[in-house]
Amino acid sequence: MDKLARVGRAFYSFYHRFRGAEDKIDEEILALVAERAARRRAAVKEREKSIVKAQNRNTCLLTINVSGQRFMVDKEIFSRFPDTLLGSTTRERFFDTKRKEYFFDRDPEVFKYIIIFYKTGKLHFPEEECASCFDTECRYFGIHTELMTDCCHEPFGEQKEELEDYLKRTKPIEIPEQDPNPTFQQRLRRSMWKLFEEPGGNIFGLMMHYISAVFIVISVVSSVVETIPCGIQRCGQKYAKQFYLTEAVCVTLFTAEYVSRLYAAPKRWEFAKKFLSVIDLIAILPFYAGLITPEASEGPFTVLRVFRIFRIVKMSRHSTKVQQAGSSLRESFSELSFVFAVLAVMIIIFSSVIFYAESSYQDTDFSSIPATFWYTIVTMTTLGYGDLVPESIVGRLTGALCSLSGILVVALPAPVLEKNMKKARKGEEDDRIPLTWRDSETNETEATEEAIQTENTTIKNAQST
Repeated sequence: MDKLARVGRAFYSFYHRFRGAEDKIDEEILALVAERAARRRAAVKEREKSIVKAQNRNTCLLTINVSGQRFMVDKEIFSRFPDTLLGSTTRERFFDTKRKEYFFDRDPEVFKYIIIFYKTGKLHFPEEECASCFDTECRYFGIHTELMTDCCHEPFGEQKEELEDYLKRTKPIEIPEQDPNPTFQQRLRRSMWKLFEEPGGNIFGLMMHYISAVFIVISVVSSVVETIPCGIQRCGQKYAKQFYLTEAVCVTLFTAEYVSRLYAAPKRWEFAKKFLSVIDLIAILPFYAGLITPEASEGPFTVLRVFRIFRIVKMSRHSTKVQQAGSSLRESFSELSFVFAVLAVMIIIFSSVIFYAESSYQDTDFSSIPATFWYTIVTMTTLGYGDLVPESIVGRLTGALCSLSGILVVALPAPVLEKNMKKARKGEEDDRIPLTWRDSETNETEATEEAIQTENTTIKNAQST
């Protein structure tokens, strides 16, 4: 009897569980049916709205002609942005009564994204378009580019930053007011400036270009050869007159070139502040310092002779590749400064750990944390001279970690340098002042306002005719 009672209770509990599961399934099915019915009713309402709009199509749709390409849009999408050109009453100025459409002489490809902004409230940027052109079109229609969506904000900002950096680097030196009847001196300065900055224009400019490059090579080679031993004395001491004569001829040519460039520059102070101009001045100062104080040429002014080697930097004026490398380094200054900061922090940390790990040894070479800097620097840069070697296990493990960390940190700026080098290859030039004897141009805002006024005048003329 007890067994039959237990079997009966088990069957009864199983039956109730099965019924509960069936009830739960029925509830889920009813919920799905209700959800589908709600969707069906919403679709019917949307269809009814579309039918009403289709019946009133003549009053709901606007035709916008953008440089021959027509867009038919619902005028209700403009009401959400009353501060823009298409959302305000200003758009009526562009209405063509004869063709019953609004005409805008703008870029139709960019206008597609402007229509998307009015429909969705989100501004997208096409990466194949120019960021400056897109910004100009948006400002023309009164749309702020700060409303850019997150997906397009980064590429748009990168293009604008690249353009701003390029304009800063290649900002021309301009003389705002020009005499319509220039004097002989002004014509001479223009000719000389064109000769120096555009040597390929005539044979005389090319000759000056190559002669300057040859004398730069001669000067650098002379500075190197005079340090070679010639018997007991150095070659610079044994053949002092010959080397002095070579130096005098090279410095005379460099001085004449610098003074001529300074005289012909449209704005002399701007030219003098240029990096290559400073290098030109530093390259000739040691020679004149030795002429003024010959007794001190072997004393405190000896360090000035080192500056003569800076003449090799003048070769960048004659090499496009060197200019591209300089442009890449300057563009990567912020990333390189971050890498140097990380290196400095890691050097201090590893030096401190190695010093305290080696302090238990009496004859250790790691006498202080600053003395340990040398070991961490040559280890992180993968040089490893071997003049300092830790003896403790902790010190060696820290040295291995220091070497691996140095490889990772040194490799960080490589992609940035490669990216900026590709940008430099596209024609960007550094430290060159273009020949720009012209009047200053109007800014983009004034140009946009003039375009709007011109287009308004065109529409009014068309309406009157």
